[in-house]
Amino acid sequence: ANDDVDESGVLGGGGNLVGVCVHMCPDEELIRRESENGIQTLELPCKDIHPAGWTLRDTAVKRFRRSAADFKLDIPELVRPPHVLERVCGYLEEWVMERDRQGFDPRFGHDTGGGFGFGNGNAKNVKAGTVPPLDVYQFIWDRTRMVRKDFILQNYVGTGGRCNAIAVRCHERIARWHALCEHQLSHLPDFIVMQSQQNIQELGATMKSLNMFYDDAGGRSTL
Repeated sequence: ANDDVDESGVLGGGGNLVGVCVHMCPDEELIRRESENGIQTLELPCKDIHPAGWTLRDTAVKRFRRSAADFKLDIPELVRPPHVLERVCGYLEEWVMERDRQGFDPRFGHDTGGGFGFGNGNAKNVKAGTVPPLDVYQFIWDRTRMVRKDFILQNYVGTGGRCNAIAVRCHERIARWHALCEHQLSHLPDFIVMQSQQNIQELGATMKSLNMFYDDAGGRSTL
C-alpha cells in the first residue's frame, strides 16, 4: 500500500494525518455534548446576537481533550483541516472574544452570571446579562488550545514537519490573544492568581511553534 496517498483522505504526503472534519465541532462531539448537557453558554445560538437561522452547528466549537485509552484523537473525522481551523479562529474573534465588552447578552440572564462549569468562581455577583470576562477567557483558552492540537495531530509543526501560511496565521492570532489577555485582564485578582501562569505557558508554547514555522520559510510561503 502507498502510505502517501489514501482515497479516503486519511493520509497525505509522508503519511501525515489529514483531517476531514468540515465543521468547527465534529458531529460525534456535538451529539455527545448535547446528550450530556455539555454545551457551554457562549456556544448557544441566540437570535439577538447571531444571524437568523444559526444553530449549534454554526456556534459550537470543538473543546480541548486529551487522548485516552477509550478515546483516540487522531481520527480524520474528528480532526479539522487548516482551512477549517482558520475559520474557527475568525469565528472566535468575531463572535466570542469581545462578548464581555459588547453589552447585554440574554444568554447570561441570571444575576449569578451563568458560568461554564470551569469552576473558577468568576460568576459570583455578576449583573444579569453581563458575560464574566474570565469565562470568556477560559472558553477561548480551551478552544484555541484544541486548534493548536489539531495542527499538531496533522504534523503542522514547522521544521521537521509540515508548514503552511494558514498554520502561521492561526498561531499568530492565538499568540496575540494570549498577550492581550495578560494585559487586559491584569486588573482581575482571579486572573492573576489562577489564570495568568497558564496563560503565559500557552503563550510560550504558541510562540515556540511559531518559531518553528518561521524557520521553515519554504513551507509557510506556500499558501
